[in-house]
Amino acid sequence: MRLLIALLILFPWFAHAQSPRLSVVTESSPPLHYVDKYGRVAGESTDKVRQILKLAALEADFSVYPWARSYTLAEKNADTLIFSLAKTAERKDKFYWIAKVSEFHLSVVGLRDEARANKLVTMDSISRFTFAVQRDDVAHHWLVEQGFTEGDNLMVCADIQCSWNFLVRGTVDFIIEDPSLIAPMAKRLNINGEEIVPVTDIPELALTGYLAASKSTDKAVVQRLKDAAQQLGINATSGDAHVVQR
Repeated sequence: MRLLIALLILFPWFAHAQSPRLSVVTESSPPLHYVDKYGRVAGESTDKVRQILKLAALEADFSVYPWARSYTLAEKNADTLIFSLAKTAERKDKFYWIAKVSEFHLSVVGLRDEARANKLVTMDSISRFTFAVQRDDVAHHWLVEQGFTEGDNLMVCADIQCSWNFLVRGTVDFIIEDPSLIAPMAKRLNINGEEIVPVTDIPELALTGYLAASKSTDKAVVQRLKDAAQQLGINATSGDAHVVQR
């Protein structure tokens, strides 16, 4: 009997000790995920991911990289999580989808004077303008689908700060951003956020950002993460209760 009690006490510790240490990657996009003044990955979505990991009793190292690098790491490496990842048709079968951690409503965004001068910008006329985007994010792929060409009317950047810098310097006409993120991003880049304004909403780029895992991540680990997200009331994906998709 004593042996049984001891085993029951030690089992959670043993299970925790046997779990892999996960790698969690993301990009800088304040206030959702960014590196704070202490060098720690922080943010609203980051907090949700940390809560999920804590309840699942899983250890993880967080890193911020340019989006294309984070995506490649998450796609190719075992025991790797990524957020906030939009679930597109192209990505759907490449990841396990764990939980919804953010929402995005993307718009064409520009400098106030430029937006005023081009107030008739519409989805039918945007090809006349130049844009900066982050490589391999949904806005990049969407603009390519609209006929934009890198090096012509499209500047492709490694990260958000680069695309914002192109906008502020007047190198491009517009970027694609969620209007709710303009103020925190402007503050982080030490620029006047009142000079950056949304111009045209892009309905098809109203997206959910997910916490997702590489396909080579242990399914038992993925399930622990999903269970933890559900216990926390963080909306998980539907229709795949035991095989997470993303």
